Amino acid sequence: MSTNPEKFRLTITGADEDVPRLLLCWGRGCGGEVAFVMRPRDNTALLVHQVKREPAKVWRTDLGLAPSHPPELDAAPAEAVNEVKRLRSNPPPAGPATLRGKWVGTLLCTDGKPSITLERKVASYGTLRLTSKPDGRWTATFDRAGKWFSQAKQASVERTALAEAITAGMGLVVGLVSEACSFRDTHRRNTVDADFAAQHPYTAPKDPKDPTDRYQPKSSFRAVEQADGWAVINDVGSVVTTFGTREKGKATKHASALSRGKAPAATVSPEIADGFGLGGMPGVALAPLSAIPMPDSPSCPASVANIASATEKEAAALQELSNSLWGSTEAPALLHRAGNLLRHAEALVKSPLCSGKEQKMAWEDLRRAADAYTQARGALGRGEKPDIVTTLRRISERVSLAAARAAKSCAAGQQKITLAPRSADAIAAGISRREAPAPTVSMQPVWPPAAPPMAVPTKTPRAKREKSPEVDPAKDQALVNAFADAIKQAASQMGGGA
Repeated sequence: MSTNPEKFRLTITGADEDVPRLLLCWGRGCGGEVAFVMRPRDNTALLVHQVKREPAKVWRTDLGLAPSHPPELDAAPAEAVNEVKRLRSNPPPAGPATLRGKWVGTLLCTDGKPSITLERKVASYGTLRLTSKPDGRWTATFDRAGKWFSQAKQASVERTALAEAITAGMGLVVGLVSEACSFRDTHRRNTVDADFAAQHPYTAPKDPKDPTDRYQPKSSFRAVEQADGWAVINDVGSVVTTFGTREKGKATKHASALSRGKAPAATVSPEIADGFGLGGMPGVALAPLSAIPMPDSPSCPASVANIASATEKEAAALQELSNSLWGSTEAPALLHRAGNLLRHAEALVKSPLCSGKEQKMAWEDLRRAADAYTQARGALGRGEKPDIVTTLRRISERVSLAAARAAKSCAAGQQKITLAPRSADAIAAGISRREAPAPTVSMQPVWPPAAPPMAVPTKTPRAKREKSPEVDPAKDQALVNAFADAIKQAASQMGGGA
């Protein structure tokens, strides 16, 4: 890098927050281009120095340190761009913004050595500054002016990571100010006064434009002959893809297309992992599952069934590829495909039609598959060579089970919805709307034909309502005897005439 001191202004996402989300920088200087990305809350940072028509020089850390020496590790420009994009994508959510003022910062290059300064004016009489040391550690200093105090005062503290240094610096601010004033002089009122916040809510500033979008160098690819055929290599000599011994024309054509940006790299070899060291490599570095877009969850039973079937087929195809030669030669591409498969399966399990025990078991399958993906991603990030075949097999098996259980769960949930019992009021309302049942007709013929039905009087006739005479046993017996005598006389007369 250039020996002349040069300054590059930092673009800060979350400048009003206590700990910013992103520190971004891009500029032309030091004989080329400089791109810088830092995630203070994740303790990760990347510095790239790009000279035209040369491999990119990179420096990175995962300890929250500041860049302490010029970038030295070689990387292909296209891979450096991918790593910059990966680090700046999906920043952490907005954090608390309790301190007054905003962060401003500068990336400084002095005698070929980079350094960073950050400062925030938290009060009219005090400024919190953070500066990086030659070893990459951070020093937090709070300068209290003599205004409104008996004398000026300064306090400092050192920390390894930037987020830790900011937190320690905030402690210095409160300590020095509280000697004469309350902490409200350095804090936003709406963060400590609920009534004031209700009337005057705090509005966060808009996120600034990302300057690293302007870092877009082109990589150059060429075809070289090897013992077992032809290979296409990038700027740093890493193999991108291979061809057969008689496929020189295809290799040359593919390298030319890659250089023009007209074709994607067919494969990414693990050798690219050596380009960064310290836990990362562009191209091979897999995005976290949260960074992979997830489609909308299906809400139609037919869509659920179709998507579940397609997910199982994709899982089976991924398992077949993992068991073949492609499982080792195209490990990053297959793992990226597995990440997309996991996100699609997650959208399926999240369907509002799914519920019950089967859905819980599907979530457990997805969790285990996601753990396998995360472990492989971490191993590749450390430059290791994990067992890709086993990882892909575990992911495909778990995703296939999750899809089957999701389909079963959604089908059970749909059936439960359609056959749900109605309430007592609904049942009563349905009964009241029904027509009276038709009268039952006898199957026996009626002869002579029955007379047409007549209206039945509602009151009993007067004759039937008269009182019955009282019963007299002696009188009844006399009548019976008289009838008996009359019958005997009639019988004797009939016999005498014969």
